[in-house]
Amino acid sequence: MSSLPYGKKWGTTALAAVCMTAVIVSGCSGGGKSGAQQSPATSGTSSATASATPGPKETVKLNFWGAVPEESGPAQVVENWNKANPDIQVTYKRFVNDTAGNTKLDTALLVNGEVDLFINYSMDSLFKRINAGMAEPLDAYFGKDQFNVADHFGDKAIVPVGGKKYYIPAIILNDFISINKSMLEASKLPLPTNWTWDDYKSYAQKMSKGEGANKIWGSVIGNAPNFSGWMANAVKTQLGANALYKEDGSTNIEHPAFKQYLDIQLELQNTLKVQPKHVEAKATKLDGNQTFLSGKAAMFWQGTANIRNIKNTKDYPHDFVTAFAPVPKLNASDKYETAGTGYLDFVTISSRSSHKEAAWKFAKWYVTEGNEPMIVAGRVPAWKKANIDNVVKLVLGDNPEKLFDVESFKRVLFTGKEFIVDTKFDNMTEMTKILEEEGEKTFIGEQNSAQAIQSMKKRIDALKK
Repeated sequence: MSSLPYGKKWGTTALAAVCMTAVIVSGCSGGGKSGAQQSPATSGTSSATASATPGPKETVKLNFWGAVPEESGPAQVVENWNKANPDIQVTYKRFVNDTAGNTKLDTALLVNGEVDLFINYSMDSLFKRINAGMAEPLDAYFGKDQFNVADHFGDKAIVPVGGKKYYIPAIILNDFISINKSMLEASKLPLPTNWTWDDYKSYAQKMSKGEGANKIWGSVIGNAPNFSGWMANAVKTQLGANALYKEDGSTNIEHPAFKQYLDIQLELQNTLKVQPKHVEAKATKLDGNQTFLSGKAAMFWQGTANIRNIKNTKDYPHDFVTAFAPVPKLNASDKYETAGTGYLDFVTISSRSSHKEAAWKFAKWYVTEGNEPMIVAGRVPAWKKANIDNVVKLVLGDNPEKLFDVESFKRVLFTGKEFIVDTKFDNMTEMTKILEEEGEKTFIGEQNSAQAIQSMKKRIDALKK
């Protein structure tokens, strides 16, 4: 899985609690707009209240909520904007992207003036907030400014809800395999550009060495053990969007692709012994970044989130070059290449903001040229008009050839490729928990992969009743 940065996804329980609070405050349907600035499609002016001689224009103050630490880009973004726009001043407020942090944001969204813009870090949480009336439709702003979303971000960048568009993706979270180039060359293996999991297993075998404390693993998946998320991404090369769902909304977990990936993981861990066992890794809190960058693993599936650590030779001292390969396909004939690569950092205007026009001006700037300070920490912009060479330079830093195979990195950015965009999220939090629990039972030998799939289906079907 292209891991969600700065914390985990939040669940339905948190939003339900907030919505119950909203019933008391003013309703979870996005009410309370009596004091809010209306969208450009409906706003008007009252000449009766206008002063004959207007006084000095009052500075608009916006509260912008996000989960990225200030020092990783947001502080510089806000400074750049505030210097250039003295009439609209922005304050960045950080929340942690976990259950408690998202509950804090949702509570703030119920209070007028607390939140003007906010960033969502999963489609699941985004859609819940949209359906709870917490987000403002942006269609009128797009039309007023002739802002063509397809030209700027692509045809599938925004999934409409009820025929309306509520957000803009600021970044692309790239999904790829990082490879120790020294180990690759020592094993006389070519750098993959299009491969399968069978190829991956072969590479892992050939680059795995030693035993015990001297063990060099051929493969590590994820910075922290998380079977369900990586499985959901792996099957996308074959199944595409909404892989967990059939057309009628029922679970698709019985599709052979899911069992195939589970069997691959069992083989890597138990048969070939070239990847740390999932349960042991979880018990010891294995750090995938540390394992890879200390030279204890030859290949590491993590994606863009690992780039900042590769550059950080103070905390992760190493001198080898990291090369990059796409996520393997289950079968060579699989249609899709981008696996878990997709849009993220969904920028939204609060439905309760009293300064929606100013919020739109900032949002439009931020998702285009304004989020450049975020690139240094590995947040690749979704804006199609961003200069790719400049992006690569900012992401990889000065003298990138010392630590990165630059050409292979450019390939896995998937410029011009079609991303896989999910649109179904029913019971996603509960399903993820089920996949994780049944996967762990399989890894410790309590059931085989076929039994695991049947248990997953039975438990997911029960959610629908």
